[in-house]
Amino acid sequence: MRTQLQILVLLLAISLQVFSQPPPESRAKAQAMEMAKALLNKDYKNFARYMHPKLIKAAGGEQTLMQRMDSTNQLARQLGAEIKKILIGNPEKIHLYNQQLQCILPQTITLSSPMGTIELETSLIAISDDKGNNWHFLDALLYQSKELKESMPVLGEGLKIPLMKPPKFTPAASGQQ
Repeated sequence: MRTQLQILVLLLAISLQVFSQPPPESRAKAQAMEMAKALLNKDYKNFARYMHPKLIKAAGGEQTLMQRMDSTNQLARQLGAEIKKILIGNPEKIHLYNQQLQCILPQTITLSSPMGTIELETSLIAISDDKGNNWHFLDALLYQSKELKESMPVLGEGLKIPLMKPPKFTPAASGQQ
């Protein structure tokens, strides 16, 4: 009787763990939002945690990447430009390809500058090597670069990268700085 009770408790614990796991789509979106938050907070070390390792390698390694991101941030600050907001949309259908889960997430980035604001609607490519527990991301614009594409992961044919929409520019109100 005691053994049966132990087995029942064990099965109940396993069932609770399995059913309490959020689906891979939710984890992909949550991790993309964490990455966006890190970028907004200029926490480049945490931001890089979510970048695909092949992208980090293509950038010359993590240290070089951190230096480039810091330099880019300094230049943007000198020009009065800043990322104001990043919105992450719901992931499209997840595909299994080469033992990886892959999907596309829409993202909208709002940049401000002394001249006005720019809204960019792009896509993130999300890739998981561990059944959706941890996700790495590539900006679809980078993936379409011929120079980088050779060093990037291969995507399944079912994964369709949407074309980037033209940026929306809103001029700053005259007389404001």
